[in-house]
Amino acid sequence: MRVVKTVLINRPVEEVFTYVTDMCKVTEWTPAREIRPVNDVPMGVGARFLQAGEFLNQRMEFTTEVTHYEVPRLFGFKSLTGPVNLETTIIFEPIESGTRVTMMGVGEPGGMLKFARGLVSTMLDKQINAQVHKLKKNLEKA
Repeated sequence: MRVVKTVLINRPVEEVFTYVTDMCKVTEWTPAREIRPVNDVPMGVGARFLQAGEFLNQRMEFTTEVTHYEVPRLFGFKSLTGPVNLETTIIFEPIESGTRVTMMGVGEPGGMLKFARGLVSTMLDKQINAQVHKLKKNLEKA
């Protein structure tokens, strides 16, 4: 599965990157309802977080690890546990009117979800689309 969504945000690239990588704000624009660090690594490559949220109408917990952290242009993380093996990459590009944000999710469902690959792919597409648009809405109202 591979999902790519792009949105233009009328805010400076540094502001957008800072908002996206602020774990206190993740619940404002993603389906995560809780997030907390699980190691003592400061925000950057190797930092790990436990997230709880809903996917396919089920409460799920999963651990993610930051894989890319290049201020202010690239942020990436991968799931270490959970129902879907997913790598997410977010690219921040300065443009004349603000920032172009491209979010890409690549992964495969695990366990019993392997049999529902099509459904999981559709749900992931909807989720990432909703996330980039909520990100835009939140940042542009500030």
